[in-house]
Amino acid sequence: MSKPIIKNNRITLSQQVLNALIYIVRRYLPLDVRNTRITEDDIIAVLGYASTNRTSLDAACQELQDAPSANRLREVLAKALPDRTKLQQALNRILRAQTPRFVKRGKRSYYIAIDLTLIPYHGECYADEKEIVRSQAKSGTTHFHGYATVSIVHNNQRYVLALRFVQKGESMDTIVKWLLNRLKSMEISIRYAYLDKGFCSVEVLNTLKRRKIRYVVPIPARGKSGGVRALFKKLGSYRTTYTLKSARYIEAQVDVIVVKKYSKGRYKRKGVRWFAYAVNGLPKSTEPHQVFEMYRQRFGIETSYRQMNQVRARTTSRNPVIRLLWVGLAFVIFNLYIACREHIAVASKNPVKPIPKYWLTLRRLAHMLTLTIQNLFGLADVILRHEYVLFS
Repeated sequence: MSKPIIKNNRITLSQQVLNALIYIVRRYLPLDVRNTRITEDDIIAVLGYASTNRTSLDAACQELQDAPSANRLREVLAKALPDRTKLQQALNRILRAQTPRFVKRGKRSYYIAIDLTLIPYHGECYADEKEIVRSQAKSGTTHFHGYATVSIVHNNQRYVLALRFVQKGESMDTIVKWLLNRLKSMEISIRYAYLDKGFCSVEVLNTLKRRKIRYVVPIPARGKSGGVRALFKKLGSYRTTYTLKSARYIEAQVDVIVVKKYSKGRYKRKGVRWFAYAVNGLPKSTEPHQVFEMYRQRFGIETSYRQMNQVRARTTSRNPVIRLLWVGLAFVIFNLYIACREHIAVASKNPVKPIPKYWLTLRRLAHMLTLTIQNLFGLADVILRHEYVLFS
C-alpha cells in the first residue's frame, strides 16, 4: 500500500490569512466580551482593518457597513482589554507562538538585534508621567511612547520575538536584561548581538560581557571635538581600545573598531565618514570593514520597523494600553506576513509550474486582509449631501 503524498498548497487565500490572524489573537489574547452582541471575531476583524489601512478605529467603523459603531466598539474594547502589564504578556505570547519551530529548537545560534522605537506623542499623560519618555525633537515634539523589541535575522527573514513598553526613567540596562531573559526563556542561542547606539553605555556593555555575549554596538560621537572623535585622526581604519565613562563614575575599557568610509557621492554625500564600534568576542583577524558589513545586517531589523508602521493603525487616544495594542498588533501582522512568505517559499520548491516573478509584499497582504474584511462586513455607501456638479 502506497503512502499518502502531502502536497503544500501554493495558493494563499485571503480568508486563510484573516482566519490565521483571528485564531492567533483569540488564543493568546482572550477578550472579556460580555453583555453585547459584538463578538471577539468582529473586534479583531475591525482592528485588523484599521491596522492594514493605517487609519483610525472611527474611520474603519464608518467604512464597514455592518461593523459596530465606533463609540460602542471603544466601550466594549476598553472593558474587554486587560491592563498594560497583562496585555504586554499576551502580545509576547503571540509573538512567541509565531516564532518558527526551527528557531525554538535551539540547534543553532542566531544574530539578534535590540532596538528602541519612539512614536511621537502630542498630548499629556493618561494616568502616570512614566507613560511618556522624552528624547530629541521629532515631528514637532520631544514626547514619545517608547517600545523596545528584540528580533532575529535568518535567511534574510526578520522575526520579532519580544516587545516591551518603555517607561520614563528606565535604564537601558534594565530593558536589555529583560529582553535577554525573554530570549533565554525561549532557549534561543545568541551568535552576535547588534544594538542601537542608544544602548551604548557602560552598564549595558558590562551586562553583555558578563553574559558572554558577542556584540557590536556603535559608539555615538557627540560634540565637535574630544571623546570618541579623538579616534578619528588616522589615515585608515584600525583597531584599538577605548575607555567609556558613565554618569555614575563607572568606567569600562572596551575594544573599539574604527572604520573610515568614503561617501563617493552616495546618498548625495561627499567626503569622509567615521564610525566607531564597541565590540566583544570578535576574532583578532576580523578586518574593520568586515565589522562595518556585519553591523549593516541590523538595518534589516530597521526595515521591519518601517514595515510595522505600514500596518499600524492611527489613534488620538491617550490611553497607553490602546497604543500598545496597535503597536503589538502591527508586529503580529508583520510576523504573519513573514510566515506567509516562508510558506510560499517552501511550497514553490520543485513546483509543477514556475512561480511568478512577483513576490508577496506586505502591502499586498494588507490588501488581501482589507478585501476579506470588506466582504465580511460590506462596504458602506458614500452619501452625498449636495447635488452633483458637472463640468464640461
